Amino acid sequence: MRTGMARMGKLRTILAIGLAVLATGAAATGVIGISAAGPPPQELVLVKQISVPADAGWVDTGLDAVQGDEFHIKGLGEICLQRGNPAANCGPAGLDLMTGQQPIPDQNIGALVGKVAQLVSVRKDEDTGEEIRDEIAVYFFVGIENDVTVPLKGRLYLGVNENVVKDNTGEFTAFIYKRRV
Repeated sequence: MRTGMARMGKLRTILAIGLAVLATGAAATGVIGISAAGPPPQELVLVKQISVPADAGWVDTGLDAVQGDEFHIKGLGEICLQRGNPAANCGPAGLDLMTGQQPIPDQNIGALVGKVAQLVSVRKDEDTGEEIRDEIAVYFFVGIENDVTVPLKGRLYLGVNENVVKDNTGEFTAFIYKRRV
């Protein structure tokens, strides 16, 4: 009986530590002003719902941001990082794997991520004729849900934390909120 009670006490301690870690927002928080704990829903207003196809690269949200803007972004859905491979399926949190083939190398591959980009110039590649956009960009982790404080003026884009996207399938749906004014 005493052994059973000791185990229960130990389990309670482990559970309390785990809950404390979750409460402090110890989840990965990304590159710029981000926290896992969001504002209460009544403080938020939905400004955009957008599909983020896994094979599209960066998706323009159509939202221009100024330095200091605060967004709360939620992601839903499932993608596959390698067509036909069920082991490569993931949600907005991504797969617990990091490679050199991702915009944010210290976050899960396939996670929902974003960037704020300030366009500097547009030019054409002389060999291919392809448009090249020179920009200043700051990347951030979204995952399932995160708050983002924009560090510079620019356009808001969302994508998948992977640079090689042509063999991806599926899409995330992102909900972008701002604080009620």
